[in-house]
Amino acid sequence: MLRKEYPDYPFDKEKFKEVIIKARGERSQAQYAADCALSYTTINKYSNCRLDTTPTIQLLKKMALATKEVSYEELLTAAGYDAEKYKNDRPVGTARKDLLYPVFLGMANSDMDWRIESKGYKDKEPFEIVIERSDVNKWFFVPVTKADITKEEIQDILMEQPSFTTGSKISFVTDNEEIFNRLKTIEFPLLAVSLSVVRVEGADIIDEVSLKTGISTDISIVNEDKIRPFDIA
Repeated sequence: MLRKEYPDYPFDKEKFKEVIIKARGERSQAQYAADCALSYTTINKYSNCRLDTTPTIQLLKKMALATKEVSYEELLTAAGYDAEKYKNDRPVGTARKDLLYPVFLGMANSDMDWRIESKGYKDKEPFEIVIERSDVNKWFFVPVTKADITKEEIQDILMEQPSFTTGSKISFVTDNEEIFNRLKTIEFPLLAVSLSVVRVEGADIIDEVSLKTGISTDISIVNEDKIRPFDIA
């Protein structure tokens, strides 16, 4: 049978293995295979990097439906597909990839006064937080999943968004190490805004790097360890 979809990028067996292990969680390979309605042999071979063939979209859907630890988008990306192309084909009941969840946790565990200003993603508006700081009042978070994003595309985003006013901070959020490493080298020395790139993984903020612009700030959501004391256990 000829496959209907073809991968957009080379298949990385090691990367896909890592995602399968995460998706499986505490289950054995046999149990996860049964939950996916797939053969043990298929799961075992992909888990041990013994298959060079990119998994099909239908196989990825079955895997996504059998886990809450990994999103459909993560499986697509790990298998070499452009997740953006298949976002409208999401199986009902699969976990969603939420790059901003770690941002909420980071802000909640910080000692800053803040409030959410966004009304959602209507008209592709960036996620906005207002904080009580003299150097930065509005802080915007923009998820980035485009694997080959360029400096020109980032510049277009900054120029076309009217809410990015002088003195704002804009943070680009990604869980992809290659995207993170690409973005952290970008410089806009004439811009009157603060920029950073944030790398997340699951519910954790792994790193935040400030980009060179015309202004700077020390505000960050990384390495905040002040857990709020009020807790009902």
